[in-house]
Amino acid sequence: MNKLILVIICVSFMILATGCQSVFNTIPKDTVMVKKIIRENDNAEEEYEGVLSQDAVKTLSLNAVNKYFDENLTRDELQFELAVIDQNKFKVMLNEAKKGLVHMPATVPELKVNDQIDFASYSSGVYYTTLTKSTDPNEGYLIVLNAKDGDVIRAVRRRETIQDDARPTMEEDLLLKYYIKKFTTLATEFIRDKGSYPLSELTLNEDITRSGGVVEFYYMSKDGDKLKYVVTVDLKRNEIVGFSKDVMALLSYYSRL
Repeated sequence: MNKLILVIICVSFMILATGCQSVFNTIPKDTVMVKKIIRENDNAEEEYEGVLSQDAVKTLSLNAVNKYFDENLTRDELQFELAVIDQNKFKVMLNEAKKGLVHMPATVPELKVNDQIDFASYSSGVYYTTLTKSTDPNEGYLIVLNAKDGDVIRAVRRRETIQDDARPTMEEDLLLKYYIKKFTTLATEFIRDKGSYPLSELTLNEDITRSGGVVEFYYMSKDGDKLKYVVTVDLKRNEIVGFSKDVMALLSYYSRL
């Protein structure tokens, strides 16, 4: 009798074990929600496929243009070009930009890449989308998205009249000198109305870089340790022509000299 009870208990455990296993096997181990984890090396850091489809990237990029530049454009009015940069290549871009600074001015604080950026947030890389107006090829936009969640980390309006590599003219120097508070207010209001961080968490860095008639304002975390935002203002047009935040703000910081 005792042997029979023992056999029944053992069989019951076997049924439970195989039954549970069959339930768990209906969900692949390497799947999180509907996106598969790429496992090239079990000891390596987990890498995820981009969670955004090309169609989603186009929609988010168009929405960003309309939001940040007060436009009302439709897909039919624009031509799209998409490119994706994975996490590793993006790290290389940042490090190369930093190495490109042969001479670091004493007034410019050094911001270490690894201390500034949580790369786990960009495990799927970033999407670059170029949107060009079909009726005017000289006017367009660059939108950069976090491929993991679609967060807009850079938005730039491009016009043929804005040349990033041009030297500031005397007129532009005077505009900046006499209207600096006006331009600062414009940048600050942009962050307040459309930014991702409350102004109470930011502080303006007085280091200002001019290039071809635009001025860049650098906003740090309240403790001054991390660069959070770069807002670009066109001096002559008196308007915001772009911004970068977080990882793209750091790339902009090291690419500006």
